[in-house]
Amino acid sequence: MPSAAYFRRQADICLRLSLIASDDAISTRLVTMAKEYLATGEALERQAGPGSPYLDAGDAAPGADEDSSIFDISANPSGTPGET
Repeated sequence: MPSAAYFRRQADICLRLSLIASDDAISTRLVTMAKEYLATGEALERQAGPGSPYLDAGDAAPGADEDSSIFDISANPSGTPGET
């Protein structure tokens, strides 16, 4: 089973692709997919609990120490990239 970090990476990929997609429908679908990946990763973390093999020490979200507001999908409820 993939780790929570895997699902976070997939969500990050979807969000990055949504920013460069020229079609609004595709961009919206990619944002939806990112939300689903994040939810799956969070659910896996909750189920796994501390010390689980699915939560490796390297499972911290990429750029967690940096300002990651660009990838905060809750900041854009319309689902349309570029609008805040």
